[in-house]
Amino acid sequence: MKSIGIRVEPSEIYYTIVESDENSNFNFVNQKLVLPKAFNNDIPKQLSFVRTTLFSIICEYDIKYAGLKTTEGSALQPSVFRMNVEGVIQELFADSTIQKYFTGTYTSVASRLKTTSTIIKDNCNGVSNILGINEWGKIKTKHRECILAALASINFNIEVNMDV
Repeated sequence: MKSIGIRVEPSEIYYTIVESDENSNFNFVNQKLVLPKAFNNDIPKQLSFVRTTLFSIICEYDIKYAGLKTTEGSALQPSVFRMNVEGVIQELFADSTIQKYFTGTYTSVASRLKTTSTIIKDNCNGVSNILGINEWGKIKTKHRECILAALASINFNIEVNMDV
């Protein structure tokens, strides 16, 4: 089964496509969508570009599950543009071939992976590696969030030692 995890930044969108099997094995590909500088002052064009490009990716890879890591409620300076992009992505999920999707914060990801938000944050920050992925520390923080969001969208079963 194929899923996608997405994390939005003001000038780029990080995403990871995950392919998993019934034995909890998975492969992933990290990518980044950069907003064209030609659209810098044209927010509607930027939003349209994001929607059209992600729609093409979802169709090309036959993605059926999706997770969007959203802005934390405690963000000191929330980006209005980021929230607009997140809204467009949510609308895309609802109006595409995606069968099941979720949007949420670290707490939401943690709940779906049956762990705690502290463990998820530590993994996103590279402090720990609950998935046992080689060279986890070399993966960008935003892509780590994408991987966990993609796995959360399929309620991936991870074994977590809560004593670690």
